[in-house]
Amino acid sequence: MLNLESLISILEACKKNNIAELVVRKDSVEIRTVVAGGSTAVQSSPQPRIPTPEPTTSEETVEEKPAPEAKEEPKAAASSNAIEITAPTPGVCYVHPGTTLDKATPLPKEGDTVEAGQVLALVEAMKMFNEVTAPRKARVAEVKVSNENLVKVGQVIMLLEPL
Repeated sequence: MLNLESLISILEACKKNNIAELVVRKDSVEIRTVVAGGSTAVQSSPQPRIPTPEPTTSEETVEEKPAPEAKEEPKAAASSNAIEITAPTPGVCYVHPGTTLDKATPLPKEGDTVEAGQVLALVEAMKMFNEVTAPRKARVAEVKVSNENLVKVGQVIMLLEPL
């Protein structure tokens, strides 16, 4: 397992490179690092959440860009009660139902009912996959991007109708 110094250096590298989320899985342990609005949180499963100190950076760092907001309730679309699901990072978006990380649960397609926390899409950036999850129980109303296309931070990936 990682020692505290290694973990802090990984967090500093994530912050320096504007990586919003990093997930490392090995056996039954998962370490998820999420950077949102300048704060860093680390959680490890099956162990309880462990807060880590904010990594320090020197003044020599190139100007910092704010990290995208992570795990926030998506905003409702202006024209209806649909929920906009947006890309958390720039990268290649996977929305095809056959695409999945765990091979057991395929991604949903238009018309499917999804549960809160269910993976809706994957965004790959630098060989790391960010899972885009449903904020609540809903029906997939429309997929707004094609499979394996590039997306920008905040770009609408799909619309959900709340149930």
